[in-house]
Formats: sequence, C-alpha cells, structure tokens
Amino acid sequence: AGLTGVLASRRFNVAAIAALGIYPICTLRDLAALAPVSMSGVVGIFVTCVVMTLRAMPGGAYSPAGKYFGSVPVELRPSFGVTGMKSPSNLLVLSSMTATAYLVHMSSPDFYQNLKSTSVREFTKLSTIGFGATALISAFMMGIGFLAFGGATQGNVLNNYSALDGGATLCRLLLGVSLLGSYGLLGNACKKAYYQLRHRGKEVTDRLHYNTSRAMVAGLTCLALLIKDAGFVVSLTGAVLGSALIYIIPPFLWLRSTKRRMDGGFLVPSKSLRLERLANRGLIGVGVILGLLGAYMS
Repeated sequence: AGLTGVLASRRFNVAAIAALGIYPICTLRDLAALAPVSMSGVVGIFVTCVVMTLRAMPGGAYSPAGKYFGSVPVELRPSFGVTGMKSPSNLLVLSSMTATAYLVHMSSPDFYQNLKSTSVREFTKLSTIGFGATALISAFMMGIGFLAFGGATQGNVLNNYSALDGGATLCRLLLGVSLLGSYGLLGNACKKAYYQLRHRGKEVTDRLHYNTSRAMVAGLTCLALLIKDAGFVVSLTGAVLGSALIYIIPPFLWLRSTKRRMDGGFLVPSKSLRLERLANRGLIGVGVILGLLGAYMS
C-alpha cells in the first residue's frame, strides 16, 4: 500500500534524499564515478520523450475516458479552452526558464580541460551539439506536455502524471538518478568558485572541503523544504542568474578590461571604442530590466 504518515511526507523525503544522496555525492573529489549517472540521464530523457508522446495521443490514458484520468488530482487533469494567456508578459516567465541554460557556464573550464583532445574547435563542437540537442529536446517536451495537459501543465510536467502510471514512474526514477548526480557536478563548480574567492592560494583541506559541502547542502535543503513549485524556482533563477550571465557580467568584464588597458596605454581610445563601451553599458541596463521583470513575473 506504500508508505504512510511521516515517511510519506514531502519534507521527510526531501531531507532523506539530501542526507543520504545529495550530501555524499557533493563530497566526491573525483567525479569520474558519476559517469553512469550521465548515461542514466540520457536514457531517461529518451524514455520520457517516448512515454510523453504515447500519453499525449488522442483518446489516450489521460483523456476523460482514459485509464489514468480519474487517478490524477482535479487541478492536474488536462484543461483546454478554459483560460487563455492572461498577458503577453507571461512570456517573460518562459524566457527566464530558458535562460537557465547559461547557468552551466561555470563548469565550462572543467569540461574543456577534460576533453580527450583539448582544443577550441573540439570544445565548440561539443557545445554546439550539446546545447543544440538540449534546445530541441526541451522544445519537444514542452510542446508535447502542453498538448497532453493544456493549462494544467506543471513546471515539472512529470507531476501531472498519475502515480499509477508505470511509464511515468520509470521516467521519474531515471531522471531522479540523473538529477541526483548533477548535484555533484554543480556542487564541485560552486565549491571551486568559493575556494578561489575566499581561500585563494591556500590548500583545500579535508575539513574545509567537508564543511563547505555540508553548508551548501544544508542551505539547498532548507530552500527545498520551503519552496514547492519547481517552475517558480527555475523561472526565478533563470531571470536573476541567467540575465546576469547573459547580459550583465560579460559586458561588465569587458568594460573593466578595456578601461584597464586604456589606463595602461595599451589601448588607444577611439570613436568606435567609445560607442562599443556605450553599447555594453546599455546591454547591462537591458539585463537589469529583464532580470527584474522576469523575477517579478515569476
């Protein structure tokens, strides 16, 4: 009959996964052990695309007369023709979500250094294939999810599927394993950035490594216990951090770099340079506005 009581509560399961899964993975120093997890993610995405396509077929398992329709909560059942887009500004939420694609940039140096053949050409090829395939798959899954559930589609579309749906349960399991492993990659990148900011030039001892891992996982767990809407988290982080990485930080670094070179006499000021610097300041302003609007709409 499954777990009941406290063992079945969301908070208990979040805390258990954090303590027994996320924390041990985030303490790994060698990420080679996570290679099978990456394969689980690839298989999980493929299986999820197939299952979602089958479930979205006309007269399928989630149609009013379908096998799983009655086992889905009312608010998660397919909803079409009830309400349209309330405002075009809601598209800002979607753009904020897509901006999260840039949040993996902090791992770029690690991926580049771990290439079998380290070169800009190979890294460009890897990035093009990776981001291109991810964009196509994301667009497909977003579209097929909406075709199945319409206005009731959740930020995490797998939440729409019945707990009795074996295919959807398999998808949750495979993607859950992949998601769990991704904490190791992101956690490693975050810790490296922290060490460079606060402990530059110092040895990263085991004590520092484990204390940093504990603090990071504890903070993430507290947020997970407080926030339930995955769509809100994705759109908010995309609006704030995505906008910063796309529109704000690159032009800011370029402005600082050109100013330092001009002050040192290595770069001659010119009309085109002044215009370019002005354009970069404008880009920073655009990033701030989009970030604030996206965060507000989220």
